[in-house]
Amino acid sequence: MKTLRPYQDAAIKSLWLWIENNPGKNPLIDAPVASGKTLLICEFIRQIHERYPRTRILVLSHVKELLEQCATELHGHYPGSDYGIYCSGLGQKRLHNDITIASIQSIYNKFGSLNRCPEVIIIDEAHLISHKGETQYRKFIEQAKAINPNCIVAGFTGTVYRSDTGRLDEGHNKLFDGVAYTISMEYMIEQGYWAKPVCPQIATKMDVSGVATRGGDYVIGDLEKRINTTELNNACVKELIEHGKTRKKWLVFTAGIQHAHDVAEDIKKFGVAVRVVTGDTPPEERKQTIAWFSEKTDEIRCLVNVAVLTTGFNVPDIDLLAFMRPTRSPVLYVQITGRGVRPVYAPGYDLSTKEGRLEAIAASHKPNCMILDFGGVVSSLGPIDQISIRKKYDGEKEGEGGEAIMKICPSCGAECAAAQRYCYACSYCFIQLEDEAANAAIMSQDIPPEWLNVLNVFYKKHEKEGKTPSMKVSYYTLQGSINEWICFEHHIHTDNRRYAWNKAVQWASDRMISDPPQTIEDALNINWPKPSRIYARKKGNFYEILDYEFSNEPQPEKIGEEEYFDIPF
Repeated sequence: MKTLRPYQDAAIKSLWLWIENNPGKNPLIDAPVASGKTLLICEFIRQIHERYPRTRILVLSHVKELLEQCATELHGHYPGSDYGIYCSGLGQKRLHNDITIASIQSIYNKFGSLNRCPEVIIIDEAHLISHKGETQYRKFIEQAKAINPNCIVAGFTGTVYRSDTGRLDEGHNKLFDGVAYTISMEYMIEQGYWAKPVCPQIATKMDVSGVATRGGDYVIGDLEKRINTTELNNACVKELIEHGKTRKKWLVFTAGIQHAHDVAEDIKKFGVAVRVVTGDTPPEERKQTIAWFSEKTDEIRCLVNVAVLTTGFNVPDIDLLAFMRPTRSPVLYVQITGRGVRPVYAPGYDLSTKEGRLEAIAASHKPNCMILDFGGVVSSLGPIDQISIRKKYDGEKEGEGGEAIMKICPSCGAECAAAQRYCYACSYCFIQLEDEAANAAIMSQDIPPEWLNVLNVFYKKHEKEGKTPSMKVSYYTLQGSINEWICFEHHIHTDNRRYAWNKAVQWASDRMISDPPQTIEDALNINWPKPSRIYARKKGNFYEILDYEFSNEPQPEKIGEEEYFDIPF
């Protein structure tokens, strides 16, 4: 049995705690690529049977490679477990085990053939589940819930949102009720579990202005016609060859089948071994091609594909990804980038420590993964650790916590996350195209701080059950609402709250208040000076405020919390 990494152990413990505190609810685990999602699923299964022997469990996915991985991992991690596979693509149809690992395409209409109604359904790549009730996933789950209302549906995914309906745990007809644990991408890099993606500036950019969109992304036929030109392919391939000289394995994503073959032919002209995988590639040929690409060799090899090697395709040696197609799909963007973040560790280092892992990555042939963004994906969708799609629904109150919708599309009125460069609904561009190069940071930690003009400031008491109240300060800027929490009442607690109290004292001192208020009520009665600018850095889904600038202009009267104004986005 494998030993869990610290964050994996924390994820499982948090999942159990969430289930115990939310009976009858369905949890999510937010686990990015290379975090060991399959091991998490197998350990959860093992612990379920350890606590409740012979519990009927179903593991569902849509990709046969993921099912194979799960079965192999379960066999090694939980020896003796009674499991069977039900998947036409794998040639196995076993339904009468305690644990069934199944493709949703094969099992969705076979509910009546199960020996027992499942008590736990685990879904890998849970972002594929729509809010709509007529899908295969939803029909199958509805049958399970109708017979066993206590059946728990646990979702595992690296993207807890969809382009069409927003977050998986929000909105009408949602299946999931909350996130039990999040493993952040920033943590994976800082702890040496990821090879950091880097995005160098390139000269070739694809012009897709006027290309039709549907469902928040480009219509693939129109996109391929626009970008599959001899001139553009030649320019992209020349830069690919130049940047790839010191790279071991290249994975290229194109817009269509003809585009893939045309790009591959251009690559061959430079003497690079290259093959193509598309949805039309016969299964046996696809298997052989992937095996060819995965072999350990010093020869540079390139694999060109059309959006088929995004899930369940894990080759750690990949150290160059080429976006030779634009996309406005956040899920596709994150999945593609994930193909290159698996680390390669040089031998001779202590991988049980953060320092050892980071040193091993730095000494390996893959110190990072290069992203060649010919399609302007990074500049249009923003850093991958900031991607978040949230939508409000009639009759529902927007929650707090730092992930609230922060800007409105001026074209169609859709509510978008602050990191989005394009509106997911109508494709309106929030940035100037000539500024795209300045926004091409693929991780938020690579974004430098910037001064932001403050339009107005609101103050509010922020309370959570069992927590000391604080004063929530919201700075309204052209980039959206940026919040910070000032903890004036933490002085009454022990030293573990000292940092928050010292920060509150400094915050008041910056505003010429030498005697800070002792309660939040007192703080709300002060007419605090409004900064004209704040110096802030994006950090994940939040902003970290580093400095303030105050002007000598007269301060406005204090505005009530519910009095809002129009922000000219």
